[in-house]
Amino acid sequence: MADGFFCIMMNMKLKICMILLIGVVMISCKEKPLKEPVLEVNMVFLHRINGDSLLLDSSLCSNEAGNIFYISEIKYFVSNVCLYRNGQKYNIGTHYVDTDYPETLHWDISSLSLSEGKYDSVSFIFGLDDNDNYNFHYVNPPQSAMAWPISLGGGYHYMMINGRYFGNNVWNPMNIHLGRGQIYQGESTDTDSIVGFVPNYFDVVLYENIYVQRNEPLTINIIMNTEKWFANPYIYDITRWGSHIMQNQTAMQILKENGKKDVFTIELKN
Repeated sequence: MADGFFCIMMNMKLKICMILLIGVVMISCKEKPLKEPVLEVNMVFLHRINGDSLLLDSSLCSNEAGNIFYISEIKYFVSNVCLYRNGQKYNIGTHYVDTDYPETLHWDISSLSLSEGKYDSVSFIFGLDDNDNYNFHYVNPPQSAMAWPISLGGGYHYMMINGRYFGNNVWNPMNIHLGRGQIYQGESTDTDSIVGFVPNYFDVVLYENIYVQRNEPLTINIIMNTEKWFANPYIYDITRWGSHIMQNQTAMQILKENGKKDVFTIELKN
């Protein structure tokens, strides 16, 4: 009798163990949820000279005016950056680029309100428009170091290209800066003679079929072809305009017109 009871109990225990084991196996074999698909889109800012990568402080360059120069640093704002899809505009925002801060050359736009699909162009304002260009907008470096003198219109530099050019048998400072221009009364360039200001920011539109797809990383390269600042449609002579042009609207206007033409191009990398 006792042996029979013992056998019954053992069978029950075996059945319970089997049920538990089957349950564990079923749970472990249950299909795991797929990883949430994500957009991985980056915008990268590259700088080239005559088709080659610009090497700061070492790429010896010449332009159509015959100037010999090298570039030490490039700093600029791009604002109101937008992608276009089916006539709809996706505003990405404003970004600051500074070759002294390599992390600013990469802009992760994955988390922004983009949707999958084909985009046909990228646009941006080179510099800051008047809505964004006001004193003390940026209080922390490196952006704060781009402040434009209040006496010359205030706000911020749109761009700084700094380096040196060769003239009169010596290397001279080259500071090609773009920002608000001034209108002076008469021939004087004294700040007391300023009667108005000129916005020198400009629009750039780059056309390219851009496919944004989930789980397919995409890099959008925005390329500054630096030699174009000095060449097209106007030849920019560094020796003529000197190393400081913040009070010379004629020189800044040449840079503005050249910048609108073909300084910027786009490349895609999957």
